[in-house]
Amino acid sequence: MKRRKHIITVLLGLGITGTIGIYLNGFYPFGKSKVKNPRPVPAFEIPAKQPGTPYVYFIAIGDQGTGDARQKLVARLMSAKAARDSLHFVITLGDNIYPDGAFSADDPQWREKFEHIYNLPFLNVPFYASLGNHDHHKNNAIHAIEYSKVNPKWVLPDFYYAFTKSIDSEHDILFIALDTEPIVEKQKSADEQIAWLEEQLKSSGATWKIVFGHHPVFSFGKHGHEKEMIKRVRPLLEKYRVDAYFAGHDHDRQLFEPVNGVHYIISGTGAKSRDTWYGPKTIFAATNPGFVWSRVSPSQFHVQFINEKGEIEFAYTWEKGNVPLQAYVPQEWKMKKEKKKDKKKKKKKKRKKKKISEEQLLE
Repeated sequence: MKRRKHIITVLLGLGITGTIGIYLNGFYPFGKSKVKNPRPVPAFEIPAKQPGTPYVYFIAIGDQGTGDARQKLVARLMSAKAARDSLHFVITLGDNIYPDGAFSADDPQWREKFEHIYNLPFLNVPFYASLGNHDHHKNNAIHAIEYSKVNPKWVLPDFYYAFTKSIDSEHDILFIALDTEPIVEKQKSADEQIAWLEEQLKSSGATWKIVFGHHPVFSFGKHGHEKEMIKRVRPLLEKYRVDAYFAGHDHDRQLFEPVNGVHYIISGTGAKSRDTWYGPKTIFAATNPGFVWSRVSPSQFHVQFINEKGEIEFAYTWEKGNVPLQAYVPQEWKMKKEKKKDKKKKKKKKRKKKKISEEQLLE
């Protein structure tokens, strides 16, 4: 009996040590998060690149600043994708440094959670950052701006800003990075930012317009739709014909049916993952580590959703000027009963466990 216990103890020890070793070396057991109401992945095609056509390539990652094995894994996958299919820059969708942002421009966290992570051969590109709620903790967001003066790879000139990327001499892309925390928290400074956003969109003659920030407008993940983003940002995106809005915050990947020509994309799995759901307007939903890669030409916008194995799990393409102008109808965006059912199941399981333990105590 003693010999048997000893063998079990040794095996358990080896298992725990092995798991820790695997984790520290940049791997982890997949499948921790789930799409709670999975659907078959829609059929998709990957349009071939056209000879002589210019393209801009970028990756969108959010909620990545942990410094752990998952972030390292996603970074390696990003580098591999860049090596295969090219990359010009990265946009970050907030929560760049967990849990409370960086405490100075030379905080060691910049090395642990940015420099050392993305110091890979094909990731020597600019990272255009946006701020998340965790970056704002303890008023630390200012240090992320200061860090951009120290490291040219990190681009964050202000709390919110705009930049343009040329596709060719006649076509370009306007990118607008929002600071969504003041907006969702209804801070007074949000008014100035909203006015600035409208002016940027109104005055731009860019071929494509892309806005990105931390909080989503729509989401069927844990956090759900953001009311203030729907109320204040969505109308401007539609009015000025923005092509796509990229966000994080929910630790999953989601793509929705376009609203008045605007595509809403979530890529919040740069290091974290969480259960998610399909909603009534979802085209595609996934979770566990990964990112979104985009390829933009003068006439075509192509996005690929990349999973934790580096596989293209879904791809989606739209042509400029050929997107349905489907109106926003709030009732159509209400979540169905899947989440409620899931909560009821959990409560039922807890009650059952409690009842069993009470019965065992009585025995």
